[in-house]
Amino acid sequence: MRIVTEIKRKSKIFRNSLRISGSKDKRSISNYIPNLITIQDIPIDCLERIFSHITNIPEENSNDILNYNIKISTLFNCARVNKLWSALVIPKLWRRPFHFVLSDEQNCTLISTLILFLSEQDKNVLIDQQLKLFETKNINDRIIKFNYPQLIKLFDYDNFIKSVHRWVVRYPNTCTEFEKSRLVTQLLGKVLFKGNDLNGFKTFNYFRAKIYDNFGFISLYKLIPQNSFGCFNNLTQLEYRNPHKVNKSNLEEFLDFFNIIILNCSDLKSISLDVRKEDKDDYLEIDYSISKLLSNQNRLENLSISYCSPMIYNSIFRHIHYLNYLHIKGINDMSCLLKLISSCKVLKTLELEQSWDMSDDDYKFHYSDLTKNFSLSHTTKLQIDHLYFNFNDQRSEILLICLLEMTNFNLKTLTTKLITFNIMRIISTFCTNISSLNISHNFSHIDFTSLLNILPIFPLRQLYLEISYSNSREYMDAEIYKLASSLPYTLENLYLKCHITPDYLDILLNRSRPNIKSLWLYNVSDYYMDYLKILYHYSLVPNNRLKDVRFNWNRSLNNRRNRRSSSVTSCDDEEFKKTVSKHLKDARQSILKEKRKEKKESFDNNKKNPFIISEAKNHIFSYHDKVFERKLSDYKDH
Repeated sequence: MRIVTEIKRKSKIFRNSLRISGSKDKRSISNYIPNLITIQDIPIDCLERIFSHITNIPEENSNDILNYNIKISTLFNCARVNKLWSALVIPKLWRRPFHFVLSDEQNCTLISTLILFLSEQDKNVLIDQQLKLFETKNINDRIIKFNYPQLIKLFDYDNFIKSVHRWVVRYPNTCTEFEKSRLVTQLLGKVLFKGNDLNGFKTFNYFRAKIYDNFGFISLYKLIPQNSFGCFNNLTQLEYRNPHKVNKSNLEEFLDFFNIIILNCSDLKSISLDVRKEDKDDYLEIDYSISKLLSNQNRLENLSISYCSPMIYNSIFRHIHYLNYLHIKGINDMSCLLKLISSCKVLKTLELEQSWDMSDDDYKFHYSDLTKNFSLSHTTKLQIDHLYFNFNDQRSEILLICLLEMTNFNLKTLTTKLITFNIMRIISTFCTNISSLNISHNFSHIDFTSLLNILPIFPLRQLYLEISYSNSREYMDAEIYKLASSLPYTLENLYLKCHITPDYLDILLNRSRPNIKSLWLYNVSDYYMDYLKILYHYSLVPNNRLKDVRFNWNRSLNNRRNRRSSSVTSCDDEEFKKTVSKHLKDARQSILKEKRKEKKESFDNNKKNPFIISEAKNHIFSYHDKVFERKLSDYKDH
């Protein structure tokens, strides 16, 4: 609502500036624009950009559902301004209605609105099941101004099932039979898929969850009438995730889904497949289906896959001229993997991840294997800018070394859970252009010292260090001066998930060369008032650029010394921000008491809010979600 009010206010100011002025001012803009401009006169393309900006507002909150509700509420208020705004906003509100499983009342409104599009016969079927269709009286008689099913462009299959289930068993109905949930899902599914038969979905997320096994599986064949799959013809992004391993009982479930996609999708740009098998050599029908799905696409740019057999590798080779992002979980043929990576012409982001079961990974690899397929790694130059290596098994060291040698000076981002002396030697020799270094590893004291020795080599803008509390406590105090002197002067964002006391934080900030803009502290081991005092002192240093400070407040603060407020673990983000801001104010006042009166007045005017404090979100060692924009619902209270 604040955004709408601000738009109206600025529009009024703009109109006042265009009022017809007196004849004395011959250069008045009114001579050129005789008509008054109102908020209704804002060009449609400008309005569309405004509403798109609201939809894509950066998240300021760690609660994804809260962020989503704020955006939806803002757009809804915009839709109430006038008919034009409504016509522009409603399609954005309905672009992805099942992004999250909403609260009871919101979910009831969503499902009840979709029920309006059922035929009278289908409505009577639900009434016969003693289901309360509409919470509000006369809703069935209202005029429908939009064809809402046709507005859906991003469809989340699993969240759709959960939303219907909540409508049946929680609010407004309180049924206990899963058969009724299945019935409503099938009837609404037919409406949604048939409604998008012409324009089609753009993104289809097909997630299964173990918690709903007793709900039963609903095949797409049962949701789509007369097997009319036109809704998939324009699909550009597909995500498929099934936590169950393929076996005899569910093999048909997998094959049916892949057959539908194979027959109807040929222009997918992004595919994410998470399929598991009991044994990699079993059920080769799955390998064949995945291989055919990949081969059928015209121009595949982003691929995430949980398993690659030789058959699947061969299909991926068809897209080596287009792949921009490649994510492979598990290794079963390292030579084939390296051959694929070296053949990709425009690959910018590579992500390799350990398999679910570490025993499934095959680390049998020798450098001689490379010579059979392509030139030695020293002469092979990859175009990869960002490398995510989510292995912590020492046996994967040779793979990472080989990749680092091939990426050479092109590499800008390295995110890894494995770091050894040999790896540090390679990156300090071949990859000296790294600007973002993210490491999670239980360093020994010797290895940590080796890391500090090479840090000044890189033009780092971001550094993330995650070291176990016990390990970092052993040597961090002894190495804090060296860490401070090792930080490159280019560093802007520093993320520390390790043991560090307030005193040593003071040393780190004041002895380091860079002017840090953003500082994230995950393991605040003492009462954070002490940290705030240090940070405020640092903010008084001339020319410092610290603007963003974040703490990880997920764990209980009850046992921290000198607590002045009650536990905040149950508070929402806004309440916690107020609490921390109050402590920052107390820290500031405590410091100012030590200053002379004239200095205090100066500081009061200039340093009331030196930096913003918020929550430090968990660092994600993956680029997958950024590519696929995946955010699953948190549906614990089913």
